[in-house]
Amino acid sequence: MDLISKSVKHEIFGEGTICAWDEKVISVRFGTEVKKFIFPDAFREHLILPDKQSKKFVDKILDEIDEKTRVKREESIREAEKMLLLKKLPVCSKAQAAFGFIENDREKVLSEWTIFAGNYRSGYNRGKPRIPTRIYPNTACLLTCCDKKEDKKESEDERYIFGVFMVKEDFLGSECSDGIIPAHHKYRIILNDEQMKDFLLWDYFRNEAGNKSAKWGSAETKYFSNTTMAIILNDILSIMKGTDQQKLSEDFLNYYCKLNGINKRTIPGFVENTAVSEHDIA
Repeated sequence: MDLISKSVKHEIFGEGTICAWDEKVISVRFGTEVKKFIFPDAFREHLILPDKQSKKFVDKILDEIDEKTRVKREESIREAEKMLLLKKLPVCSKAQAAFGFIENDREKVLSEWTIFAGNYRSGYNRGKPRIPTRIYPNTACLLTCCDKKEDKKESEDERYIFGVFMVKEDFLGSECSDGIIPAHHKYRIILNDEQMKDFLLWDYFRNEAGNKSAKWGSAETKYFSNTTMAIILNDILSIMKGTDQQKLSEDFLNYYCKLNGINKRTIPGFVENTAVSEHDIA
């Protein structure tokens, strides 16, 4: 709707006519003098449109602005509440989870962006979904796989990392009865065939006895240290440099370190982007 030539009233300047108008400024001629006002805010208090259709048009614009402001304010409140919750998360030194895809299906996980913690293997709850009590929003889930080659069995020495994601912001593992862990909407990274080829899981884990043999076992989920995950994420960032996933990898590492109280400059290899660290999976 065009507001040019429409009559307006002002509490001080009296009656006038709109002579110019754009998205931010409206000009009104009062006699021989032209006054400029912020559009559409001036119509909240200072300017009145006698024409009903013109007033309805401007009121709609004001309502849309108010609605956007309300939504933005509510989003800010939710964000503040979320950050308060995240700051109160229990910080466990081994809160990171690796998944062996013993019970999970790779295609299903990557299509639904949820992962199953696995079933209890023994005891009273045998066969029931495992409650992922250590997993909270500060947990990163490491996706690993061990492929069969022709008629040969899988070689655990060749188990590789093909992806990682942060857990959804409001997920509480202690309250999860079905063992289904949802991924964060943003922090998800999948390696391509070339990247995952030499990204071997057991390069990051060596037992204290120095035994280089690796064995996953029958459990779906294994927990490991926050420091080791920081090293892995740092290495992922290093191979993502110059790709379209570099910014995401940087944001991922920053988000992870913030939630786990880690100074990324203390990560071994942070500057050189090389990881030389040995930790045990628990």
